[in-house]
Formats: sequence, C-alpha cells, structure tokens
Amino acid sequence: MKKIAPIVIIVLVVGGMVALLAYNKKKMNAETTSTIQSEKRVAVSTITVEEENYSLEFTSNGIVQAVSELNFVSNVQGRVTAIYADNGKFVRQGEPLLKIESELLESDYNAALAAYEAMSQDVQRFTNSNKAGGVTDQQLDNMKTQLAAAKSRLDRSRKMFEDAVVKSPMTGVINSRYVELGSLIAPNAPLFDIVNDTRLKMTVGVSEGRVKMLSKGQKVSLTGSVAGKKYSGTVNFIGIKTDRGLNYPVEIYLDRDDDIQIGMYLKVLFSENTAHTGLLVPRKAIVGSAKAANVYLVQNDRAVRREVVLGEMTGDKVEILSGISAGDEIITAGIMNVADGTELTRVK
Repeated sequence: MKKIAPIVIIVLVVGGMVALLAYNKKKMNAETTSTIQSEKRVAVSTITVEEENYSLEFTSNGIVQAVSELNFVSNVQGRVTAIYADNGKFVRQGEPLLKIESELLESDYNAALAAYEAMSQDVQRFTNSNKAGGVTDQQLDNMKTQLAAAKSRLDRSRKMFEDAVVKSPMTGVINSRYVELGSLIAPNAPLFDIVNDTRLKMTVGVSEGRVKMLSKGQKVSLTGSVAGKKYSGTVNFIGIKTDRGLNYPVEIYLDRDDDIQIGMYLKVLFSENTAHTGLLVPRKAIVGSAKAANVYLVQNDRAVRREVVLGEMTGDKVEILSGISAGDEIITAGIMNVADGTELTRVK
C-alpha cells in the first residue's frame, strides 16, 4: 500500500497537468478563432436615416467690383500743362482733373465768336433792308444760312476750348493716372481710371435648375477667406440669358462693410425660403456617380449595397428620393474598405 500511494499521487498530478494543458489549448484556440473573425470584420461608422426639415441652399463664387467704374479717355488733343488729381484722390463729377495747352483753342474760339457777332449784325441789317425793300428775301435767307453756319462753328470752338480743362465725368476715386505733366495726348488716349466705391457689387453664375429659386430683392449671405467673417447682400438683377457656361448671371449689391475691398473673392450662399421635408444623408455616405449613386446599409452586421436616387444638395447633405427608408442604418465612414456582404463592426 505504501508503494501504491506515491504512484496514485503521480498519476493525479500528471492527469491534472494534462487537463490544464488541454483547457489552455482550447481557450487559446477559441481566442485565436475570435481574433481571426474579428480581423475579418471592417470597422465602420453608421447613422440611422431620419426625415428632416430643410431648405434648399447652394453656393456660388465671385469677385467684388465697384458698381460704377470708368476708363476715362480724352476727346481733345494737346500738351498737358497742369494736373489737378492723382492716384487715390476723391473727385466729384465736374471737378477739373487736368488742363491742356489752350492758346490756339482760345484764339480759334475768339475768332469764331467775332465772326458770329459780325454775321449777326449783318443779318440784322439785311432784315431791316428787306423790310424797306432794299434786300430780297433770297438774299436775307442766304445771310441767315451763313449765320447758322457761324453759330455751329462757334459752338464747336467753344466746346473744344472748354474741354481744354478736362473734368471728371463721375464721382469716385482716381485709381490710376496715365498722363504726366508735359505729355502730348490725342483723342481716345486713356487719362484716368475712376472707381466709384460707394457701392459694391459682384456677379455670379447660377444654373438653370437653381435660378428659379431666386428673386430680385432676396437677401443672401457671403463669406470670404477670413475665417468666421460673414457679409450680407441683396439680389439686384437676374439675367434672362445664359453665358457660355450655361449659367445665368446674378448681380448682388453688397451691404456696406469696411472690410470688403474691390477684388476680394467671396462665396455667396443662396437659401430658399420654402421649407421641405425629406431624407437627408451626408454626401460622404454616397458612392458612385450622381446618376448611379449607391449607399451601404447595415443588415445583420453585414454591408448591403443599395442603389438610390439623389435629389437636391443642401450644405454637406444630399436628399435621397428613393432606395432607402427612414429608420435604415447606413455607413458614413469606412466605406473604402466595404463591399457588398462585408462583415462589419461599428465604431463611434
């Protein structure tokens, strides 16, 4: 009996060790299988589709311009003898900008004035003589014709003499000056760029499908390159003819803001006043093209590819007209690694 007891103990110890090893192996196999299965699953983020109230909105880009801007050219010729305005100066309509040499123009005007006054006196004498019978009606008519010609020459000469002092045709700021003191200018030569920046505008292109959402007087919001800075404006004009890009020109008057400068690049946000209800999903949930769009539903922890019909886009979402229903769960992130039937695991 004394010899049997140690043997039994040894057998029990060995049996326990074998049982423990078998249990550990079974546990490791189970963990390995679970890990392999877990590695086969693709981690995705999902949302549950719900009906939402929304208004259609879209954006378009444009460059800020002055409401009125003029490249002012000369209608006379001569040498510049004085300049009264330089870049950056604010000028009013009719204010002198420069003067050209006017001695010859003044002489021509004085000669035309003298000729006209002399012809006027001759017509008066012929009129008196005609009443007395000393001058025929035909002779009087000829003198009146000569008087009309003298008056025309006088008016033309006066205009050229007055134009020797070039005056601003509009109120604004001199943006560029193209002449120097002593330079010789000719008709149609550029003199000044004048910009009226008291009111600013921009023109953007809007597609046929969206231009119907707009109306004159509609308020819009705008954003620029400065983060968080927003501006406002009003639709002033909607074109009735498309441009080469098949977009309608829409002119916007900007509300006064000292931060807005001519030449700035702004994005205009147009929002429809009418409210709609529909299924909206993030744009990133859509795969394929606009005409062949799909989403991935989650059913029994597997991805199911579903064809959908897209409606209008609003912000970073797009309306789904058919293909899914409220309550469906769709994938919004991780789509690049998903195919129809892929096993999934959800992540926050």
